[in-house]
Amino acid sequence: MQTKAKNIFITLAAQLGLIKQDSQRLSAIPLIERLKVALAAFIALFVVTFTCMQLADAASTVVLLASMGASSVLLFGLPNSPLAKPWSFVGGHLISASIGLMCSHLFTDLALMAAVTISLVLFVMYIFECMHPPGGATALVPVIAASDTALGYDFLLYPVALSVFVMLAVSILLNKVLLRRGLQKPTQKFDPVHLHHDKSPLKRLGLQTEDLLSALNSFDTVIDISEQDLERLYHQAQLNAYQRKSGEIRCHHIMSRDLITVTPYTAIANAWQLLRKHKISMLPVTDSNNQLLGVVATVDFLKNLKVPHYWGLLRHLNNLLLKSRHNKQYKRRVEEIMVTKLTVVNEDDHIAALVPILSDQGLHHIPVLDAQQKLVGIITQSDIIAALFSHQVVNSQPVSA
Repeated sequence: MQTKAKNIFITLAAQLGLIKQDSQRLSAIPLIERLKVALAAFIALFVVTFTCMQLADAASTVVLLASMGASSVLLFGLPNSPLAKPWSFVGGHLISASIGLMCSHLFTDLALMAAVTISLVLFVMYIFECMHPPGGATALVPVIAASDTALGYDFLLYPVALSVFVMLAVSILLNKVLLRRGLQKPTQKFDPVHLHHDKSPLKRLGLQTEDLLSALNSFDTVIDISEQDLERLYHQAQLNAYQRKSGEIRCHHIMSRDLITVTPYTAIANAWQLLRKHKISMLPVTDSNNQLLGVVATVDFLKNLKVPHYWGLLRHLNNLLLKSRHNKQYKRRVEEIMVTKLTVVNEDDHIAALVPILSDQGLHHIPVLDAQQKLVGIITQSDIIAALFSHQVVNSQPVSA
């Protein structure tokens, strides 16, 4: 009996949203990110309020604050939501304010005025693809003010347009600088790494972008998630499923540990000889404490060259092989050509995390760091292929009786 009552309580709590069983738990978002969002909202509301109090009518500015506060929740708390896109935010407020102002001059009954305003706002938001819930509150500002005195059409400029564009500018700046989020880019129609029109490797199988868009557009209500986020969610779910099925294969199980490294002060000619001697295409660059500073790959020796013809390229490669102290190439150091913007993994990361890095980012080698951020290994495409093949062979073997 107690178990049945407990199950009923859990089901009811889940339906009411008290227990997050079938949706994202906000508490799963890191605390530091939540604090940053709160700080961003504080800065934005302060700047918008201060600016409008200086340049616009104080009374209408105060009434409009409720709308701007609601918008800040979307702009900072749900930045990737279709409801928080710049056009949804700007159009949702300006169009709604225009409708509310028009209705405040056409009707005298407050109930009828409010009802007509909100119904028109919703319908027009559908037409102009600018659904933004706080816009409904903005539309009601001139409606509420009409019970005392009708607002003039300058209300659209001061404070509505002023508040909207100040909030938009501040939110874009804060999302980029404080929250490290940029505007979502449109889905790439080609492979962005190799610049051809084939889809990236992970997108060639399974669900396609067209499938996700078709599914989104099949609903008769607004789904508060973008196609890009839905695609990321799908791929993350795939990786989680693969991790569950493939067991606990970690990076430290498959990485190469006997590494050939150089320092930033190693001569370029020496680094080139190491690549040729060991038949490898990338060298990690480390300091005396084995901290990873960068990498130097075969392509780094050539990418900054201005070679007019084939024989010039051959001369350059030949110069790299000469060990003369007076040779210009020999005097140059690895730090001049090494790459410092790196993609790395931790030795305890699951190998499922390597798949999108190696397949879609165009990388061939991934440095592996330990808990102290020291270099402990390298994983190549060959390593991950061998690991996946070995796991497949083991799982496909019949169990003896």
